[in-house]
Amino acid sequence: MAHNIAQTKDNEWMTAWSGSTPWHKLGTQTEGLMTSQEALAKAHLDWVVEKHPLRYIDEGGIHTVPETYGVFRNDGEKLVPLTRNGKAVGKVWKAWQNVDAFSYVDELFQTQEGKIEVCGALGNGEKVWLLARMPNNIVLGGVDTINQFLLITNTHDGTGSLVIMLTPIRVVCQNTLNMAISQGSEYMWRVRHTGKKDEHLSAIQRVFMEANTAFYQWGEQAAQLIDIEMTVEESKEYFIDTLQLKRNEETGELATRGKGMLNKCVALLAGDNNKVGDMEGTAWAAYNAVTEYIDHHATELRNGDKSIKRMESALFGPLARRKQAAWTNAFGDYSEAAALQAVVVE
Repeated sequence: MAHNIAQTKDNEWMTAWSGSTPWHKLGTQTEGLMTSQEALAKAHLDWVVEKHPLRYIDEGGIHTVPETYGVFRNDGEKLVPLTRNGKAVGKVWKAWQNVDAFSYVDELFQTQEGKIEVCGALGNGEKVWLLARMPNNIVLGGVDTINQFLLITNTHDGTGSLVIMLTPIRVVCQNTLNMAISQGSEYMWRVRHTGKKDEHLSAIQRVFMEANTAFYQWGEQAAQLIDIEMTVEESKEYFIDTLQLKRNEETGELATRGKGMLNKCVALLAGDNNKVGDMEGTAWAAYNAVTEYIDHHATELRNGDKSIKRMESALFGPLARRKQAAWTNAFGDYSEAAALQAVVVE
């Protein structure tokens, strides 16, 4: 299954959403935004994570592996392993239960109203995420609406921290934009699987309180991109640079795959999604074309299905870093590069 959405013992999908049908078309659709308790119930995520010592058997009997533990999902009948393929956790590792991770939304927003738009779990439940809608948005050029979301992800297999970060999403095509967030950004918070929840909450609340300031600052920068003119030839160089497409050293031409990626970005640039308001012929249009490509096309398999690995990559991995580069590069000057190395797209 390309989607890799987790299932319960009764084969129910561990995902729920409000609004547009998600790419995997699975799970429970709700009529409105969900509270944390509603999200846990509707997405079948209200299970308990347990940590147990690992043991091995040899001729001498059953032995406990020192300070090495497995993590399991208790589905009410049996323990489902969340640490697999050689993964394990140590003595100080502490499970952040789904109910605790989701309750951050209620505590941060200081309201019991529905805020969660989509949530779910992957694999056996080792990775859980939720997307909560923030109260404000920005409108660029008078017509292009960008919503602000809080993305919370958590792992139960020892491979990462609980992560809370800001994620702008462009309404017209649902591509996830980039707030130039780096690993050390004050607008991303990582909660290690040690210590107590209350010890982290005050710091996370600070991030939350500063979120709107960061969002509007990002909006001011995005508005600057509308004022930067960028021709189609300049946009091609921008796409090549952002996607790190390689040219043949002798001919200067792109490889077949690179040409296909470039052609797709150029086609998206000419599409209606990137002609909203006054954005046509600007760096804002080029930036949105390449992020639209990354979110909706680079994540597809050859058969048209979505790849969960690429979807994760677009949020947290190499493809997310390409979107980071897209944002930074959009403020660059591609006029000279386009004049020197114009690319003919058939």
